[in-house]
This record gives sequence, C-alpha cells and structure tokens, in this order.
Amino acid sequence: MRRNWIQQLGSILLYLPLIAIVLMVAAYPILFFVVDGKVGILQRKPDELLLNPVWKLFFYLHISFGGLALLIGWVQFNVWIRRRWVYLHRRIGKLYVFSVWLSALGVLGIAVSAEGGYIAFLGFVTVTVVWFYTTTKGYSTARKQQIEAHRRWMIYSYAACTGAVTLRLWLPLLIKVTHDFEWSYQMVAWISWVPNVLVARYLVQRKCKRNASPHNL
Repeated sequence: MRRNWIQQLGSILLYLPLIAIVLMVAAYPILFFVVDGKVGILQRKPDELLLNPVWKLFFYLHISFGGLALLIGWVQFNVWIRRRWVYLHRRIGKLYVFSVWLSALGVLGIAVSAEGGYIAFLGFVTVTVVWFYTTTKGYSTARKQQIEAHRRWMIYSYAACTGAVTLRLWLPLLIKVTHDFEWSYQMVAWISWVPNVLVARYLVQRKCKRNASPHNL
C-alpha cells in the first residue's frame, strides 16, 4: 500500500509542470471577462465583428466551456481518483462531455472568421470534428460499459483538447521565426493538434500491446 502511494505521488510530481501549464491555459479565458477592451486574438478582430451579438455568443461559448473541459479533463486520467471515487469520476466525465459539445458548437460559429483564411478555417474545423467525435464515442462506450474502448477514445479526446495548450506554445515561436502572423496562424491551426493526436495513437497502441502481452493474460 505504501509503495503504491509513493508511486502515485511520484507520477503527480512528474506531471506537475504539464498540469500547471494546462491550468494556466484553462484559466486564460477569464481575461476576456474581466479586462476592458480587446484582449489576445480579439485585438486582430474588426470592431464590427466584435459588436455582432451572435459571433460574441459563439466566441464566449467556445472559450468558456473549452477552458472548463481543459481544466477538468486531466483529472479523469488519475487512477487513484478513478478507482476510489467512481461517482465523482462519472460526474466530472459528464461535465467534460457537455463542455466539449458546447465548446465545439462555439468553434463552428466563429471559425469562419478565423485569422489565416481557409487554411486555418479547415484546421480548426477538423480538430473540432475530431474532438466532438472522439468525446461522443468515449461517452457512448462508457454508457455501454466498454471501459477499455472508453479510455482509448477519451485519450484521443483530451489530446485534441490540449491543442489549446500547444497552440499557445507554438504560435509565439512560429511568429518569432517567420515574422508573419497570418502564415504562422495557418500553420498552428494544424500543428497545434495533429502531433497531439499522433502521440495519443502511440499511447493507445502501446497500451493495447501491453494488455495483449502473455504476462497480462
């Protein structure tokens, strides 16, 4: 028991820097509610668009529930919490799914006005479809008690979700290298999430191979 507790603590400490970055990005949308004037990407938007109530509704829908999904999603992968508080795991899971659905709806409402033209538009719409689909599959497999399939789908879902984190890591670097915001934004619309999903695929395949190993039979 003591050894397991030490292993859990070691895992938390190992992922602490990543968790800290995720929490900071998840809290970032708060700025759009508490700061007067244009913040972040809004600085590049025309005033006519910012005064459009429909666009504003979709924008705040996306950033609010997207931030919430990012904030609570990582908790679901903690084995210690998942095993000891199954009820809490399920409640948080439902909140995550609900948040993803609403945030994805928000993206579809604002993507058409994304910086970078149709290339960025296609990138953000594609990741939104991937995020929505994998999350929905994760939810449906959980309802059917297909636990392993549920875990695999949710790995893909949160990989897409963390595109919000990697976007904010990649974009300043690309701008510094290219000195071209529009081209950088077109690039980041894809590289912010495609590598994440590829890493998720590697993790899923590795887990499947480990489960199929003769030592686990």
